[in-house]
Amino acid sequence: MPVYMLLMVLLMGSLSPAQQQERAVNDVCTVQSATAAKQPPIDTSVIHYTNKALFLTYHHLDEQESYITITPAKFKQHLQVLKDKHYNVIPIEDYVCFHNHRKTLPPNAVVITFDDGYRSFYEKAYPLLKKTGYPATNFLIINDVNSDYPSLPFLSWEQILEMKRDGFSFYSHSYDLHQKKRDEAGNLVPPLTNRLYLANQSRAETEEERKARVREDLLVGEAYLKAKLHNQLSLFCFPMGEYNQTTLNEARVLGFSLFFTTKEGINTGSSDEIMRISVGMPYVSAELFARKLQQYDLK
Repeated sequence: MPVYMLLMVLLMGSLSPAQQQERAVNDVCTVQSATAAKQPPIDTSVIHYTNKALFLTYHHLDEQESYITITPAKFKQHLQVLKDKHYNVIPIEDYVCFHNHRKTLPPNAVVITFDDGYRSFYEKAYPLLKKTGYPATNFLIINDVNSDYPSLPFLSWEQILEMKRDGFSFYSHSYDLHQKKRDEAGNLVPPLTNRLYLANQSRAETEEERKARVREDLLVGEAYLKAKLHNQLSLFCFPMGEYNQTTLNEARVLGFSLFFTTKEGINTGSSDEIMRISVGMPYVSAELFARKLQQYDLK
């Protein structure tokens, strides 16, 4: 039996992926309702929008800014804008419950997400988020956890577990599909959506081989998250934002319930493809950050 099929059997047991995820949503939403009283009071001083949520995307914090890297000071300014402009930052699980008609959202709901799982999330973002009382989610490249690249180290499982105990959550950005690979023409392409070149066989993958490789990657990643973090929900952030209808359908079959994209917009709970606003870039000043949010006022 292929590894991905064995993993599916172990993860899902006798339930189908859809049934497994429905049960997980029920369990998570029951817990979310029970802990709602412990969350910060809802700010209704100003109403920007209702029954909708904005998702924010960050990657890396560092004193040296670059394409998707901003300073901790700038990130702190963004958090202050959220407070000053009366946005309500919620856990991603609250949005899952809203999407599944198990919970209402506060007005001006915002979800903070980080991609890739860099250690700066623990060292620089986590203290600032804790101070403001804001939850956040990090989408991990799971195979890179515990990797200690000198220029850009990743989170350790110990750091992830500490943050999870504080209410932060961690979901899949794939097990190992985030680095571009060569296709038959020699081009570097996203491995989620493309057939790769098999050098040892001097040919490209078949479509069935691509599907099997992707299924195995996604299931291995979920197995790690369930074993290490006891995750119940299966949420998937597309590596490099690349996906198509085929990969979307494949992930749905495996039991993933929400999919996080790089498309910009506001979310109403009507789609499982979640739009996010990319704000973790050097040019996004506090003033521009506020304008990016306010363009969705009463829409």
